[in-house]
Amino acid sequence: MKASKYNNSFVEGDSIIYFNSLTESSFRTSKITADSINAILENSDFQDKKFDTFISNMKSQGFIIDDECDESALLEKKYNRLRNPDIYTFMVLPTYQCNLRCWYCIQEHADSWLSDESLEKIKIRVKKQVSRDEIRHIRFMWFGGEPLLAYDTVLTFTQWIKELAQANNKTFDCSITTNGTLLNEERVEQLREAGVNHYQITVDGDRATHNSIKVLGKQSAYDTTLRNISLLSRHTTCSLRFNYTKDNLKPASIINDLDKVLPENRKNIRFTLHRVWQEDNDTIPDEKVIELMNRAFAINLLPVLSEPGLCYTDFKYFDCFFANGTVGKCDNIDPSELNSFIDSEGNVKFGEEEASFTPVMDVEATECKECSYLPICWGPCTAKRHPMLKTAKKIICQFNDKQKDMHESIRRIHLNREYVKKATEKGIL
Repeated sequence: MKASKYNNSFVEGDSIIYFNSLTESSFRTSKITADSINAILENSDFQDKKFDTFISNMKSQGFIIDDECDESALLEKKYNRLRNPDIYTFMVLPTYQCNLRCWYCIQEHADSWLSDESLEKIKIRVKKQVSRDEIRHIRFMWFGGEPLLAYDTVLTFTQWIKELAQANNKTFDCSITTNGTLLNEERVEQLREAGVNHYQITVDGDRATHNSIKVLGKQSAYDTTLRNISLLSRHTTCSLRFNYTKDNLKPASIINDLDKVLPENRKNIRFTLHRVWQEDNDTIPDEKVIELMNRAFAINLLPVLSEPGLCYTDFKYFDCFFANGTVGKCDNIDPSELNSFIDSEGNVKFGEEEASFTPVMDVEATECKECSYLPICWGPCTAKRHPMLKTAKKIICQFNDKQKDMHESIRRIHLNREYVKKATEKGIL
């Protein structure tokens, strides 16, 4: 026996959390017990019958492996599975315009709209990918800007995709990332019939804070959005995304306001927590995040912290179609920097940016290959690889303090598992 090279552990308060990044198994134990665990992990010949059950559990979770076990092969297998080799995933940004102006938005809302000509080229590309024998499922995402500003395009194109999937005997799902203000009962029903089965909609704090960030004329953006979430959650899942900062993280008022307006049945709603990218994590008190999660759980909202993972841009079959007619792999790359296009046969012709679209696992010269965190981190995403290859000419670690940042990521994964377990026991899943 030997210890897995993907074992990690770190201190959290009075506890030690052990985590294997290959299997994503984790457990929490006391600092006193940790001494015995470390002795077992550090001594491959450890023999003590009173630990037989524990060692068996450690083997089943991947913390201890057989001497002949090839973890590199297991890593490759996990990578290939996460890349969704039987799914064609694509994203369409019909416009960069938005009816709101949230201060943290990464986009400048250029007046760019998807033309009919570009839409027809996208259809050629999608048909080509869907016709592949290995593709069993189509996963389609609307993004923007605010995609529902182009509502007619969203509706008719989603209907077309659903019909294409049915004609080719493929399963299909569709999601929309929206601020939720342009929905209404009629649109919710039309989109449901067209095939939309998931929404991601943001909330920026309690009612007053949300309305100060998302200004919707004389209407309350908060009331409008939460009313629409209540409508769609009757039959469609929704990620209610809370973008938090040190200033808007007010657990009691956030949950009190949500509890007043959300439907009684909340099984279709996940309360996902994401730190605003401009905010340093060190400014966010951990206890406030935990308090928010506990308060959400108390009103039958399952809280979910953002986790690391393989970005959808590294899926085996993924396309991102921009409003200006270009094609790429990442919605965070300025489309004006792209020189790629769809030819008449539905093939994508990439420009010099193609190198940044190669996943880290497929690049030989990178320090990521030997990292114990690789099976959950998967290296810098496409948006980060792009400038790296332009300046450093190689892929390097994306973190300034890798151990600190990855311990925070592992802590999030572990917390999510704990809340899912409690939610299952409580019957809110």
